[in-house]
Amino acid sequence: MADQVIPGSGATSGGPNRRRRKPEAIRIAERDIRLAEEALKEAKDSGSATAIEAAEERLKEAKAALRRIRKADPGEDRQQARRDFMEDYFERLGPEVANLVRTDRELRELFDEAVRKGWDAQTFNSELKKTDWWNDPKKGQSWRDAFEMEFNQAPGVWQENLNDAKQQIRDLANELYNIVIPEDVLNKIARRFYYQGWNTDQRGLRVWLARQFRKQQPDGSDLDPDAELETDTGLTPGGAVLDLERTLTDALRAYGLSRPEGWAASTAALILDPDSGFDEDDAWNELIAEAESLYPVFAGRLSKDRSVRDVAAGYLSQMSRYLEIGDPNLIELDDPLLQRAFTNLNDSSEPTLMPLWEFTKQVRQSDRWQMTDNARDSYMSAASKFARALGLAG
Repeated sequence: MADQVIPGSGATSGGPNRRRRKPEAIRIAERDIRLAEEALKEAKDSGSATAIEAAEERLKEAKAALRRIRKADPGEDRQQARRDFMEDYFERLGPEVANLVRTDRELRELFDEAVRKGWDAQTFNSELKKTDWWNDPKKGQSWRDAFEMEFNQAPGVWQENLNDAKQQIRDLANELYNIVIPEDVLNKIARRFYYQGWNTDQRGLRVWLARQFRKQQPDGSDLDPDAELETDTGLTPGGAVLDLERTLTDALRAYGLSRPEGWAASTAALILDPDSGFDEDDAWNELIAEAESLYPVFAGRLSKDRSVRDVAAGYLSQMSRYLEIGDPNLIELDDPLLQRAFTNLNDSSEPTLMPLWEFTKQVRQSDRWQMTDNARDSYMSAASKFARALGLAG
């Protein structure tokens, strides 16, 4: 059963007379639960992942102790079982359901009544179907569909759908991030897959996976308190997020830009999170705009498929040829010779690209060219011509 307590449900049931008749052990156990709940609230307010984990464990142990004590009282045990059924809705269907109940007055009142009267699953399901919320075609369609699938079809059909959901979650987790979702988490998230409509629109699943991925990063322990996976695992990214990270890293070099360490990784994760409001086009537009600002001579000529290296290929080729570098791709765009060519000014102090012939001349006048075989051969050729001119060579 879930350990989460429904807001407003309280830690005990029954009136004051019932409370006085409770055994001392039960009163102490319930007090321990209240204290644990207060400690958990303080831990969440502090934002400390370690404190939250310790407080959650304390609350879990306190509730387990109360359940053990109640085993001797069948009436108490039945009431607790009914409360646990309601709590399980939040645990199984996720924080979005809790938020839905908080924001929809009719659902909130229904849940409160179910907890107050101790409804069992059959009674709650019957009352839920009578609500205006249930019968409004604009509300809760995915919840209704999943509800019908779970409770009004053969159990084998529901289990088959859960298994299919788990496989889809595994596949997308591997495809996007190369992360493995533990089986116990899959069992819970598979229900949300249908109840929250992830089977028809994977946006919700992608958002959830993005949170799990961020939680597994060394610096992401406080990003999502609702995440189900362990934190600070030192995960090595893979899948689409790693491909995006490499693409962005290569783009920085191709456009002659610089970013702080970790920019490509964090931006890739941001792009894959539908909730971020930032997509791959946004990233490219930012890079292109900055490159055109840095190199005004290339303004209007750059795009996602045409980088600074592409439009300056002739300059890289000439530099590679005369400095005997071999592969133009080994030349960095911040090389002083290239910077001089890309930030050249005309007589009116306006940015203008240095002509290629002048750039080649600059390369041949550089100290680096003097050390090449090309320079030595040129000097020997010039000396030979000079000697012949003086009649000193045949």
